[in-house]
Amino acid sequence: MSTPQKLVIESMFQIVDKNSMVVPFKLNTAQVALDNAFARRMIIPKARQEGVSSYWLAYFVVECLSRQNTRAVVVSHETEATQRMLAKVEFYLENLRGPKAVIATHNKNEISFPKTNSVFYIGTAGARKFGRGDTITHLLASEIAYWPDPKSLAAGLFQAVPRQSGILIVESTGNGAGNYYHNIAVRALKGQGSFKLFFLPWQTFPEYRDPVTPEEAVEVMSHLEGDKEDQDSEVSLVSKYRLDAGQILFRRAKLEEFDYDIQKWNQEYPASFDDCFQVAGSGIFHRVNFRPTPLWKKVDQYLWVLEGHPKVGRLYVIGGDVGAGVRKDSSVLEIFDVETLEQVGEWISNRIDPDAFASHATSVATTFNEAYIGIESNNHGILTLSELKKSTYPQYKIHRVGDAAAKPDPANRLAHMGVRTTSKSKPLMIGNLRKLVKRDMTIHSELLKNEMSTYVELEDGSLGAQEGCHDDTVMAAAVCMYIVPRAALALPDKDRSKLEQRYTKAEDDPNTFDSYLKKVEEARGGGYGIPAEYGRTE
Repeated sequence: MSTPQKLVIESMFQIVDKNSMVVPFKLNTAQVALDNAFARRMIIPKARQEGVSSYWLAYFVVECLSRQNTRAVVVSHETEATQRMLAKVEFYLENLRGPKAVIATHNKNEISFPKTNSVFYIGTAGARKFGRGDTITHLLASEIAYWPDPKSLAAGLFQAVPRQSGILIVESTGNGAGNYYHNIAVRALKGQGSFKLFFLPWQTFPEYRDPVTPEEAVEVMSHLEGDKEDQDSEVSLVSKYRLDAGQILFRRAKLEEFDYDIQKWNQEYPASFDDCFQVAGSGIFHRVNFRPTPLWKKVDQYLWVLEGHPKVGRLYVIGGDVGAGVRKDSSVLEIFDVETLEQVGEWISNRIDPDAFASHATSVATTFNEAYIGIESNNHGILTLSELKKSTYPQYKIHRVGDAAAKPDPANRLAHMGVRTTSKSKPLMIGNLRKLVKRDMTIHSELLKNEMSTYVELEDGSLGAQEGCHDDTVMAAAVCMYIVPRAALALPDKDRSKLEQRYTKAEDDPNTFDSYLKKVEEARGGGYGIPAEYGRTE
């Protein structure tokens, strides 16, 4: 639904277009989408020059002209950008298609409107300190990724905006991963914090397309560069985002301007959320079979589901990573179809205690046809597992190692539940995930893709998230793929054999099909914890 401010902008404002012509201000496609998605607190990762700041400048001017006691503030990253914004506001006011605006103060940073007792301030990050006594009714933090010390500056500014009545907008292209802007954007992506995420990719903007004749279009699409194995190739991008010939030519021209620096292109013209936040150096997951789809939908506060799932008769597997529930690391469930290895769900929260997480896990697993569950047993995971052990959920569908049921000591039985990651098992699990996610797996979560893009080999040789980033979804997915062979034992032989070739066989890997089948055969009647009907059918 469009805002009342849109009607005023399009009725009264004029703007200089990219051909240097003065024209009525008709919102472009990106601005219309932004207006329709309006929220009082928004964070907007975006491609370059889609008109985001122009829209908010006009919106704030409308508010100053029509709303009493408006205190609008726009803060940019550099002096030149600030001057351009001020010039744009001045142009709006001088070229109104209606009564001329009454202005009192007008200097290099501030314009005041005596009729409404309102003020519009435009400045550079760090140039002015906003104190505790200041009230800002409307704040635009523009290109915050390029502010000096954005965390400290934002702390003072954001506190000046009333939570219930104020408008707080953060917009920027990306500037690396693990920094303040990346962190608040990822929190919004997870549905945590107060900001609504609104991502504006380059490929949905009609202006980012070169004109082509039908004959040229056929020629371009017949000679695309690269293959589907390379996630940045033309072939892969056309497959994922349905790019047309004009968009391919636009991208080629821009890449040449960037001296074929793919990371720079992705940062300035992102196609997906994680493209905004390029990792310095090389991450572990070079290729990820990510398929964006409108069928990936948030169904409640914590859960995303691929529309159409769960399906009757399908077998699902769930991998879990457990956080402390103190708004730092998150507890995550990643849900996949066992046969297709397609991601069908993702549950995430940083507020649920580890013991309470168990009930959420069993609830989700029950919904997904009593899925097979594996929980990482390290740290807080042991508490979740202890609750799972006491639950009424079928115990043979909770992953465990060895003959846990035969252990007389309850502590020993609990220690055999779940998936423990160690310095030896973690590389195996991540390597398995890395192999599968290139082609066999299909993921739909922007969050999982983003955390994979920031998962690196650290300076000490260990594997983990880049400094300032998180890997909760990565570890949950790694657990999920690690236990898929065990979950697949419920499939008929003919279906299970199709999956077997996807997994690397290793003598010291207890999680291969051969190892599982051998244990199941040996344990029939021996209390291994997987009933005969759950294993191989004769």
